[in-house]
Amino acid sequence: MDKQNIIVVGDGPTCTGFRLAGVENVFPKEGKEAEEKVRELLGEESTGILIINEKILENIDWKLKNKIEKIAKPVVITIPDKNGPMEQGDSLNAMIKRALGFDLAK
Repeated sequence: MDKQNIIVVGDGPTCTGFRLAGVENVFPKEGKEAEEKVRELLGEESTGILIINEKILENIDWKLKNKIEKIAKPVVITIPDKNGPMEQGDSLNAMIKRALGFDLAK
């Protein structure tokens, strides 16, 4: 099995925090640049977990958003940006359940 990477696409402070935590693959991008990077990373076999800011997910094309909601791999996790959490989005448990096909909590 090939190595699966944890990758972060987000605003500067988010990327800095993950870099300090030891994540090597961080891409400080916003707007259309972030959308294109997410699209690119979804197509790469080495992407295991893709962490993006909620604001990025909110502003991307509906087709890409729909793809993200339906795929099992990579696991896409949305996190709040520096302005705090938004009200929409799946819980982490729901995303893992969708990716694995069963509920780890049970």
